[in-house]
Amino acid sequence: MINRNLSKMVKAARKSQGLTQMDLQDLSEVSASVIHKIESGRDDLSLSSVVAVLGSLGIQIICKSPLGEEIELNG
Repeated sequence: MINRNLSKMVKAARKSQGLTQMDLQDLSEVSASVIHKIESGRDDLSLSSVVAVLGSLGIQIICKSPLGEEIELNG
C-alpha cells in the first residue's frame, strides 16, 4: 500500500491548487482512475504514473542510497 502520508499529500496538493482529478489527469497524462487509486493509497500502480502525478503537482521525489548517492525523480 502506498504510504498514507503520500496519499494525503497528493490529495491536499491537488485541492490546494484548485484542481479536480480530471484537471490533474490532463496535466499529468495519467487517468483519473489512477489518480483516485493514488489518493486512496492503493498499491497496484506503476512508478511512472506516481512520478508523473507528483511532478505535475510540484512534489519532488528524492531517493537516497545507503552509500550516500542521491537522485531526484522528475515527472
